[in-house]
Amino acid sequence: MLDRHEERFRRILSDYLERPAGDYAELLHRGQVSSPEGVDPEAWRRQIRRQARQDKIRVITRRDGACAFAMLNPSLPAELGAELMQRALARGLTLQRHAETSRGLGHDPIGWLRSDDEYVSVCSRCGARIYARVGAQPVEDGEALSDPCP
Repeated sequence: MLDRHEERFRRILSDYLERPAGDYAELLHRGQVSSPEGVDPEAWRRQIRRQARQDKIRVITRRDGACAFAMLNPSLPAELGAELMQRALARGLTLQRHAETSRGLGHDPIGWLRSDDEYVSVCSRCGARIYARVGAQPVEDGEALSDPCP
């Protein structure tokens, strides 16, 4: 079933294995992050800014030679926090619904990996996958949402 989203599933998993929390998650957690060695600093900055725009968070990015860094802009409007919390709650409920559907088929999803508005998970027993995109154009796909766990 996952054929249409196989490439995105593999890319999200690969990115996680390379940097488990992801650069954007690291930025949100620590307030600042620098680009890993060997990446195109301009492409990295564009990706960080795109993710921040999606969450309506202000960031500052700079480049220093072959490296780039980003930090949260401390001048965020207070009302933005409530909107971010509402969107995070909606995302959480959607992923919870997918996990419950999967468990209803006997699967044991082991957690979620995120890339922008895309999420992936796998069953710890059989490896069945879930791919989900939340937001304006939601997508749900994967064996763990349609096939019983063997």
